[in-house]
Amino acid sequence: MINLDTNTAIAFVAEGSTVRHQLKAFVQDQQLVMAKTAFDEFVNIVKYSGGSSEQARANRFLQRVTVVPDNPSISAQALQPTRSLDPNDIIILGTGDHMGIITMTADAKAVRAASAQGVDFNVYLHLSYPLTGC
Repeated sequence: MINLDTNTAIAFVAEGSTVRHQLKAFVQDQQLVMAKTAFDEFVNIVKYSGGSSEQARANRFLQRVTVVPDNPSISAQALQPTRSLDPNDIIILGTGDHMGIITMTADAKAVRAASAQGVDFNVYLHLSYPLTGC
């Protein structure tokens, strides 16, 4: 099982994504989950910033994803938000931590900010790729 954060989901569906192949290779036959917070962020971003092909790709992508309730680990709940680590990052990364699974993310700043507070998440870091509006 692999937890996907918002920017990972965007990289999966963005038109012309240069990291999609790499992400697909990593998740191969794994069960994909998204915390409710990540799902809500993703749906909103795609709805307002995604083009028609990205929206169609997002709909197909979400058929493969199971949305799980937000349930951050105790260690994640102890984190203090910073400029680099917002409350949603804590919820999303913490939910993967509570489940004992890897979280895929492009948000290296949030991961470093959590680590600076003594919480090291099990993550797969990748480059981000924005929606193009196509």
